[in-house]
Amino acid sequence: MGETVVSTLSVSEMLVENARQLIPKLREATLEIDRNSQIPNEIIQEMREKGLLKVLRPKIFGGHETSMQNYFDVVTEISRGNPSAGWFTALSNIRDYMISYVYGEKALAEIFGPNRDNDVILAGNFKPIRIDIEKVDGGYFIKDAQWPFVSGAPYADWFYCGAPVDDGNGGIEMAILIVPREDVTVLDDWDVVGLKGSGSNSIVIKEVFVPDHRISLDRLAQQRHYMIDELKDNPLYRTPFVPSLTLSIAAPVLGTALGGFDVHMERVNKAGIGNTFYNKMSDAPLTHLQIAEIDLKLECARSLFENAIKILDDYSTSGKEFTQKVSIRIKAQYGYANQLCKEAYDLMLAGSGSVFAYNNNVFQAFYRDFITMHLHAFITPSSLLETHGRLMVDLEPNTYFA
Repeated sequence: MGETVVSTLSVSEMLVENARQLIPKLREATLEIDRNSQIPNEIIQEMREKGLLKVLRPKIFGGHETSMQNYFDVVTEISRGNPSAGWFTALSNIRDYMISYVYGEKALAEIFGPNRDNDVILAGNFKPIRIDIEKVDGGYFIKDAQWPFVSGAPYADWFYCGAPVDDGNGGIEMAILIVPREDVTVLDDWDVVGLKGSGSNSIVIKEVFVPDHRISLDRLAQQRHYMIDELKDNPLYRTPFVPSLTLSIAAPVLGTALGGFDVHMERVNKAGIGNTFYNKMSDAPLTHLQIAEIDLKLECARSLFENAIKILDDYSTSGKEFTQKVSIRIKAQYGYANQLCKEAYDLMLAGSGSVFAYNNNVFQAFYRDFITMHLHAFITPSSLLETHGRLMVDLEPNTYFA
């Protein structure tokens, strides 16, 4: 097991360096993760020990409480080693930020208090496949419900679940409920083409009571209604909610593309081009053009991400009012960065050769992982760009998640 970095580095720098040190081990485990649909326990444990699963957790609950930029940098390095591990890291960390935003002191103490010296892992999803829930004295009773795509489910200690509830006026509003692992059944249904190690299984909850203190109404949560006093003046927890949650889905994209490029460049420097006289790809002008364009597309994608994150950080520190138009534009930047990474992968694929077909090809595993995250509805380039364009001509957004 690698040693955690101990030096004069800042906490943020230390976390990025700890993540970077894991790249070789993660890369080496890629085919095992793909084959077994699971991140090895020893890697999960090393990530815990290196502090990589509590980047956005409040210090009062044993976390590092750094920044969205530091979070993005950590996720980029882990994703560069293995996309499933990067996805897991991105989602696990953003959930610490999320529940610190949407739950009060009693719930947070229950979740983190007894385990503050361990990295409590959270998993969840907002939209159920089915749900039968009713209001009862002191909380809600879930009779039977199922949620899909609960990334990190096999590794989680607590689960948050979105649920439609009676708003008291004859209508429905969304709430977020959080329940301990013993109240949840994790289904073995994550049989997919990519991100196999992300553990995005479905979960089922039956005959479970959820007390009021572990229930958060979405409309109030987005207004920071539940946030405890110790966090209200902290810039990290003033970071706008919707684009931060969207960042958690977009964050692994760049690292996954950079990791794929690492693997591709290894082949460029040693393999030939079939049916030509080029014994090494690196001798061919076509290769020179391809890798130069890949490099610059990925640099442009990084710039888009960092510009968007800087805008988020500026709003969180300045206290300025965050508008819907800014939120939509930031999400469009994520989407376009995602598109640039896809274009970079297309160029890599064009030079990958027929060995791409082999399932023991690490580049193929990275490509399948990338395509799986690229198609996620939160970061689909066409949808995010269309919504941005709608607001540019003063039309309403075509999404509720604005």
